[in-house]
Amino acid sequence: MTQNIFESELMERHIFRNLEVLSPHYVPQELPHREEEIREITRTIAPVLRNENPGNMFIYGKTGTGKTCVVQYVIRKLREFVENPEKNTSNVPVKVVYMNCKVRNSKYQVLLKILEDESLNEESLRDVPLRDGPKNQLRDQLRGMDPADLYDRLFNVIQNNGINLIVILDEIDMITKGLNDLMYILTRINDELTRGHVSIIGISNDMRVKKRLDPRSRSTLCEEEKVFPHYNAIQLKAILKQRISMGFKKNTVDNSIVSRIAAFAAQDGDARYALRLLKKAGELAENSNSERVTMDHVESAKKAVEEDIMAEAISTLPEHQQIVMYSIAALASQGGMYKRLSGIGTGDLFTGEVYEVYENNCRALNRNPRTMRQFSQYLSELEMLGLITTSISGKGIRGTTRLIRLGYPPEEIKVIVKRSLGIDQ
Repeated sequence: MTQNIFESELMERHIFRNLEVLSPHYVPQELPHREEEIREITRTIAPVLRNENPGNMFIYGKTGTGKTCVVQYVIRKLREFVENPEKNTSNVPVKVVYMNCKVRNSKYQVLLKILEDESLNEESLRDVPLRDGPKNQLRDQLRGMDPADLYDRLFNVIQNNGINLIVILDEIDMITKGLNDLMYILTRINDELTRGHVSIIGISNDMRVKKRLDPRSRSTLCEEEKVFPHYNAIQLKAILKQRISMGFKKNTVDNSIVSRIAAFAAQDGDARYALRLLKKAGELAENSNSERVTMDHVESAKKAVEEDIMAEAISTLPEHQQIVMYSIAALASQGGMYKRLSGIGTGDLFTGEVYEVYENNCRALNRNPRTMRQFSQYLSELEMLGLITTSISGKGIRGTTRLIRLGYPPEEIKVIVKRSLGIDQ
């Protein structure tokens, strides 16, 4: 009898024990080296348990510093406390709505997500947004409302149930439409409520997000701020060992492997990268029928993970930022349009020459080029993502200008953007 093609995949693994715990989205029972951050976030939202309005909080830090994981950990502990009648003697109704703003990136979509969330549509609540009819039909009605009507619905369900609502906006910097209005109405709603409160936890890689808010919105927030530091190599080793103990079989990953992965990831202090590298190295060991993860597996995993990260980062960029990346890559592969000047490295490109190529590429794609000011903002965002680096030239070299250097091989970037934008190869 022919073996079913899935049989071999379901056979017992010899490297992994539990792949789920190796995901960067997995929240373990304990979070090494984030005790201070846990305490501060807990202290900020604890007043909700006294039926008081907790503060708003903005949490910053680069990718892989544990921002989302820590917030989800604290919220899990909060829910455990609220749902325990022996501890939550005041029986305060606390609801939490979490969303990633890469998906919900406008004022309207955020309000809609809050109203559609299961926590605000429980059977025990009065005047819930989706009640008294087929849920799909009511959801369609909800989605046909304007933001003012959505606000009224939100106000009614909070007021009539005395709900203390915590809204977590992960990657809040990705809200491109109506961020000022959203922050203003979600904070000023507390002035109108006589029962219940609304508070906000914003999470971002970009500390400049607050500068996008007008004075009116900033003054209503009165937020606390917490910046998450990078993990160092010792801290990353502790995180890796914790996940290895849960996710790998015994004696399949030794300390030298842990040290090597931690050293790689410590360059940026990125625990997410460390976990991806660990998992990929384990997969390579598993697929090669090796009994242990080796240094060769780690080296091969490093190359594969970095390629995946680059492709993921570029292909999820907005269209015009992808065109900027393509323009930088195309120019870098040619060595630049202008003659290299003394003191300018061969990998450095002038902002002006890149913008000129960007304009040409936009026209070739039937797109309207953005202004130089918007283009400059794109460069700052691409640098924040680690896709490029910029520096200021010295005086006397065509004036003082920003020099651009690509962080990845130009030919690989061109292939990724062509595939993402559907450009003929």
